Amino acid sequence: MKRQCQRIFAGLVATVVAIAVGVTGVNPAVAVAATSSTDGVNSAVVANSPGDSGAEAKKPGKNSSKKKTAKQKKAAKKKKAAKAKKALRAAKKKARAKSRKAPVLSSGSRGEQVTRLQKLLRKNGYWISSADGKYGHSTQQAVMAVQKSTGRARTGRATQGVWYELFLGTKPPTSITKAQSKKRAVFEIDLSRQIMSIVRNGKVRTTFNISSGSNSYYTHKGRRIYAHTPTGSFKVYMKRDYLHKAELGPMYRPQYYLSGGWAIHGSPNIPNYPASHGCIRIANPAMDYLWGKGGMGIGSEIVIRK
Repeated sequence: MKRQCQRIFAGLVATVVAIAVGVTGVNPAVAVAATSSTDGVNSAVVANSPGDSGAEAKKPGKNSSKKKTAKQKKAAKKKKAAKAKKALRAAKKKARAKSRKAPVLSSGSRGEQVTRLQKLLRKNGYWISSADGKYGHSTQQAVMAVQKSTGRARTGRATQGVWYELFLGTKPPTSITKAQSKKRAVFEIDLSRQIMSIVRNGKVRTTFNISSGSNSYYTHKGRRIYAHTPTGSFKVYMKRDYLHKAELGPMYRPQYYLSGGWAIHGSPNIPNYPASHGCIRIANPAMDYLWGKGGMGIGSEIVIRK
């Protein structure tokens, strides 16, 4: 009779433990302790409680999945960078091999190789009036823009170094962000490189050879004046659609961005160094382009940096 009562009591205790664990999530050991007796039955129940080892199993940390994701992102980024580096090495090797076979061209050159050069210049965003197979002033200016952009000797001759940069697709850097140039193009002038770029959506679209202020003194009407091009961000506020005969010299279709006479204008003379009284000189045909497809006009943003 006593044993039968013990078995019934043990069954009741097991039921209570199961309910406590399933409904309230209470630790089986706690549930058993709450229904313990002095006859040793509870110890048997605890021993037979599934999954109970005297302590709760450790739960995974809340941030473990986030940490894993961060590691995966880092690894993917590293893999992508390594892939890009490998691709660049391959591109450089290919560009070197192609440039070794390319001819050296200069003003007066004609033929298919000149046309090939002109098409490459245009493809890489260096402004050129036409791909007509004649190495004229426009081609010479575009080649000089490549040399200035890449830090090569400013000769205006298409050397193997110029061919290499064109095969590689090298473009000048820009400080203009995507947000700055999303709604409207920004005209960025790099004084150290002596180039101007049209930037749209943070990317350089077209690059021109230019000549800025000479950073030297000149005398005008008995006054000694320092020829320089101020840096900063400006807006075009006035333009003249003709050859303006200014006191310091003719200015072809000038667009003014700073009071005092500073403007971007066409000129037949754009050397490979800063030579103006302070304005930005650009080839006459290139100035025509800026007035048209280039999109320069009243309100256009001009950013000049060293």
